[in-house]
Order: sequence, then C-alpha cells, then structure tokens
Amino acid sequence: MSVRRRASAIRDQDATPFSAVLLQLCDGTGAHGGALVDTQGETVDYAGAIDPYEIKVAAAEWSLVLRALGASSIPGWPETRQVIVRAKRRSYAVVALPEGYAIVLQLGLRCFTPSERALGEAVREICAEAGLELPVQRRDHWSRVEVRPAPNDPRRPEAVWVGSAWARVEVLGRYQLRGETGYRARLANGAEINLVREKLGRWYAEDLPQR
Repeated sequence: MSVRRRASAIRDQDATPFSAVLLQLCDGTGAHGGALVDTQGETVDYAGAIDPYEIKVAAAEWSLVLRALGASSIPGWPETRQVIVRAKRRSYAVVALPEGYAIVLQLGLRCFTPSERALGEAVREICAEAGLELPVQRRDHWSRVEVRPAPNDPRRPEAVWVGSAWARVEVLGRYQLRGETGYRARLANGAEINLVREKLGRWYAEDLPQR
C-alpha cells in the first residue's frame, strides 16, 4: 500500500516514532508543519515541509497560549482543548493532550477547518505511543485508509486495503456533505463500514476490521 507524503525539510534532530504520526497528520490536514510539544513548550518531535526552527518557535508560542487559557479565570476557557486561528498569512491549530502536551500545526492561508478525523487519529496514536490517557472527545474510531476507486468514478470505492490485502466493498449508500463524500459499504465477510473521502482526497474508515 502506498500513502502520499508531504515533502520533509532537512531535520535538525533524530526522528522518533512521533515523526511518522505528525507527517501523516500534515498530509491529512494539508499542514505545512506540525510539532508535538511538552509542558515547557519544548518540541518533542516535528514533521513537515517548513524550516524546523520555524515550526519549533510557532509550537512554543502557541503552547504558551494554550497554557494561558488553562490558567484563565474566565469561565470555560480553562477547559479549552483545541484552538484554531486564521491569520493574514497563515493559520494555526493547537490541540491539547493530557499532562500538558500539545500538537501544533501550521496550516495554509485561510485554512480554518483541518480534518477532525486526521487530528483524532494522530491524538490516538500519540497517546498510545506516549502512554497518555486518551481524551474522551477523541475516542472515535476513524482511521486513514487506502482505497482503490472504481474505474469509472475516482470518488467511488471499489476496494479498501485491510491488513495486507485489498478487500472489495459493496456500496450500500452514499451521502455528500461539506465537500466530503461518504459511503456505507459492506465487506465480503459481511461487515459494514463507513468510508469518507475528504476534500483533500484522503479516505477514512470508521471501525474498519483488520482482517
């Protein structure tokens, strides 16, 4: 199975298991760069096409904003778990993780709706790798998948990659919403799944069995 990847800048530190997660997150959201930061605003790891220094500085600054919200006396602000800022030249997304960690993404111009499925998958994988408790609001089961489209319609699934082989799907229904195309599909073993093709052309499956 091949997965599209965004070009990476030359690294200035050794990669950890988090770098692959962040790289896929950048690809799934169209982000120019992403970083995982700790409670002090230090970058644990990063990925993307922009200069490492640039994403590290942005990550440190936006993690400060998240901590300021957490310390605020304004009702509701301390419970903030995600911040998205659309600025003149670029946009940012900041996602809070347990124990003071956070994901910071530098998004493209005017981007205000990064993929929640891509973010959710990244949060699950980072929490699993780091031994952090998974936030309740991220306990969905959407995962990035490779889909083979129908020959006559690139937006309609013909097969999905499951485990180590292609599994043909039977489309039961279809819907369209906010630039997404979703399908209810049945695998050969009778299992029914939801498949969604997002606006960047990435496919996600809900509760996809691995066999």
